Amino acid sequence: MENLEEIKAMIQGELALIGDMEERRAFKELMEGVFLALWETNAGMYKKLEERVIGELAWDMNRFCIRTGLAERESFDPGHRFLAPAWEDDVKTCACRAGELRERIREEGKARLATVFVTCGPGELKQFLDYGSGCTGRLLAGEEYPVSVFLEPARRYLKRLEQLYHLFMKNGIPWQTVNAPYFFKMVDVCIRQIPEAVSDDQEITDFGVDFGSFNAQVRFGMMPVWNIRCLKLESMGFPVPCRDHESFEHTISIASYGAENAYLVEEKAGIQNVCQRGDRLYITGKIPNEKRWNVYMICGGRDSRVDRFPYPLFQNSRKDGFGERYSRQKGQPVRTRGELARFIRGLDLEEYIAYQDCALTGERGERHDTYPVNFFLRDEIRGKGGRQKLTLYFKPVGKERWLLLDLASYITSQVQELYPEYDCGGRLI
Repeated sequence: MENLEEIKAMIQGELALIGDMEERRAFKELMEGVFLALWETNAGMYKKLEERVIGELAWDMNRFCIRTGLAERESFDPGHRFLAPAWEDDVKTCACRAGELRERIREEGKARLATVFVTCGPGELKQFLDYGSGCTGRLLAGEEYPVSVFLEPARRYLKRLEQLYHLFMKNGIPWQTVNAPYFFKMVDVCIRQIPEAVSDDQEITDFGVDFGSFNAQVRFGMMPVWNIRCLKLESMGFPVPCRDHESFEHTISIASYGAENAYLVEEKAGIQNVCQRGDRLYITGKIPNEKRWNVYMICGGRDSRVDRFPYPLFQNSRKDGFGERYSRQKGQPVRTRGELARFIRGLDLEEYIAYQDCALTGERGERHDTYPVNFFLRDEIRGKGGRQKLTLYFKPVGKERWLLLDLASYITSQVQELYPEYDCGGRLI
């Protein structure tokens, strides 16, 4: 039966055929007490299933918006409403004893004394890494001691981006390239030896390096931040068996953290699906007894009017508008130069960098100045050989010129996902 009115009409028709009043009353009670109640329960369950399916299909790409920035370690508020350190240990004090560093050197062959942020483009950053490896630093442990240092890219921040990509994949969320230029500009200052005059129990209270001509571009005490927090949450009640008699559905309450935020569950063997409905997370998989979960919360919301950051915050959401919503809903491919320009404008970076034009060249065409932001995508089906180059041309607009190639790299990485048949890159003109 399609609706309740048809069922009522059917029951009335059957009642009219019963002549005995006692039998008619018993039949009516049976229909009202059992049949109609069963139909209403079944209709309610079907409605919930329909809402659940529609809820999982209605995916908002901006809901999983990743925001990144740079903060001063000393002045950063650990209880910030939506930003947290990309590397949790960054908020810890740097003071340690010489014996601890020696032990680290014995185990790893090196010890990290500091992490610096460098305000320069990708090409200059390579020059800085080469230049800094021959510098001499000073170690303050009661007295000043000269030490030889070498520099390495702080790859732990880039590994955070790779980990985030795998979280998106395991949770069934389409990947969106993250606009995180500061993650690529962090450099570790390391040593391989501590002066013998420094005893193991002496505390190292300060450290410094003279980077020569790069001193004006080096910032100590800075750390990348983003709107992701790691939570330890427990399941509510017992797992509910699924119809396949192998999988279980676990329920996690997120009422204390807000249903307006997005959530990702850390990769675990057996997880098949993660779904958010209201203030509950539902995890389905072949995990009969899991009670505690690592959940990553992507914080939404607006900036506080009292927040101040030394450098701009960036995000990977798209501008909202009729054109954006229509093209997103229809899934229109980007085929023309005009559509490509509209797609790039939707990234909302026009106050920093302006897209000018694009050109197709041969496999050995002009050199690209940009780098792949999605460097961890190693499972592409298409091979890289024999592809034409698609070069995007940009013009500087904003004051932060040292960020231009990083923003161009973000844009070209987004375009690369549109055109896997080309080798996409960018140049400044």
